[in-house]
Amino acid sequence: MKSIKYIFIILLALYAILSVTFAIHSYPLFRQDAICFLPTSYFVNHHNQLINPLYDAGIDIVNHKFLFYPPLFPYVIALVVKLLPSSLGETHLALTIISICGLIILLLCAYIYIIRYTKKYSYILYAFTGIWIVTLFSFNEIYEGRPEILCDFFIACFLLNNLNRTKSYSNYINGIIIGLNAITSPISTIYLAIITIGILFYFNDFKLKTVLQTIIGFVIIFSSFSIIYPYHLIDLYHGLIKHSTNVVVNRASAGGDRLNWFKSIYLVTPFHPMVGVTFIIAIGYLFYILMKQKKLITTLCFILLLTAVGYFAFKNVMMAYNMYVLAYLYMFLILVFFVEIINKKIFVNYTNTSFIVLFLLLACNSIGFVRTALVFTSTQDKEVSVNNLRKDINMLSKKLKNGKKIYITFSLWPSCLDKTDYVVSNTVLGTPADNPLLQYIILQQSNSGQITAPEIPNYTLIKSNFIPDNPKFLNFKIGNTYPYYQTAIYERN
Repeated sequence: MKSIKYIFIILLALYAILSVTFAIHSYPLFRQDAICFLPTSYFVNHHNQLINPLYDAGIDIVNHKFLFYPPLFPYVIALVVKLLPSSLGETHLALTIISICGLIILLLCAYIYIIRYTKKYSYILYAFTGIWIVTLFSFNEIYEGRPEILCDFFIACFLLNNLNRTKSYSNYINGIIIGLNAITSPISTIYLAIITIGILFYFNDFKLKTVLQTIIGFVIIFSSFSIIYPYHLIDLYHGLIKHSTNVVVNRASAGGDRLNWFKSIYLVTPFHPMVGVTFIIAIGYLFYILMKQKKLITTLCFILLLTAVGYFAFKNVMMAYNMYVLAYLYMFLILVFFVEIINKKIFVNYTNTSFIVLFLLLACNSIGFVRTALVFTSTQDKEVSVNNLRKDINMLSKKLKNGKKIYITFSLWPSCLDKTDYVVSNTVLGTPADNPLLQYIILQQSNSGQITAPEIPNYTLIKSNFIPDNPKFLNFKIGNTYPYYQTAIYERN
């Protein structure tokens, strides 16, 4: 039993050290969706306004009010950043702290479950626990910079609460968690609501009292939010509807072959390879348990949940975050599945085969975090900090003509939050090369897949610090581009 505890503590400590180190170096750079959410926290702290001049979803093009999504995520980031000492990676660090907190809660759930239900401790259990924990590290997705990072924390709390359903206040807490999630991310709230109903039916506890307790918890949070929200709720409602219509309902199909997109995001993704198979095993195991126990209504809730996930995550596979937000639940089911096998309750005749399959699968999933660490350690000698980019922007700002602007690509926004009157991104002014308001364009190399700076029509390349090499470890290529703030600067002819 002590060995299990040490495995949890040691691996979590190593992860915390590594992830905080990454955050201090702003590694890896944020991806495209981060610009929609994270800059808002800066304006909350520095201007006391819930706005985002770099992205307003076309809802408020004058004042740039943050109306297309519930605001708890940027508020929480703003609060955590305010508590941190000023540093270059403070936004990364805030997200990392939230991720670590969620992971601590999930690991506590796993520890409770193992201690409560494992009949026999063995080296196989210790080894599986270790690889399972390392696999979890691949799901931090801090680089996405989306509200789902905070939702992961809430889902971990939800799981912990429902491991202790004997408590009289557990239904109230479920309602509170759903309420907090509702003012963070609408889609994952739909998931949690369906799961809550399924849990109540599973334990034969779907009664007026338990439903009212859950609703009361939700109402407490939502009514408090409606009082302190700085704008009108009707404006948020209209913003959500407009944004959801554009992004979910009317979203065009992912470019190219949908099957290839699916493979790249759920099977051969460098962040967690073969994760789609892991999810399918977790889903299959839960369906098997529900059918075996003849939990008909809970099974219907489960099918409804899968339908919702299918719509939100697979209508366009670029919305995979609507699948990954449930990663903690899937991974917990994988742990439960393993414990059932080791207790010889299922697959009695295929125990060794099951062990091998699960070990190999989780080993594949965990490659993502190992690769992230290797890319970081093997590229430190060529790191380009955000300060270099700030100096370039300050230099260009002195040469700007009246009414002209500087365009930056989507990962570069941390360098210019105090310069949004003359620095814009691709979500504001459209196609850079065709926009007459732009005098300069700054392209990032990270996430571009380009070794050399490309040509841009009507623009002249005036500076480039692109690194003409791929990240390598022991002479093996482990990435396409160096993951830092190296850029190419162009001036309009």
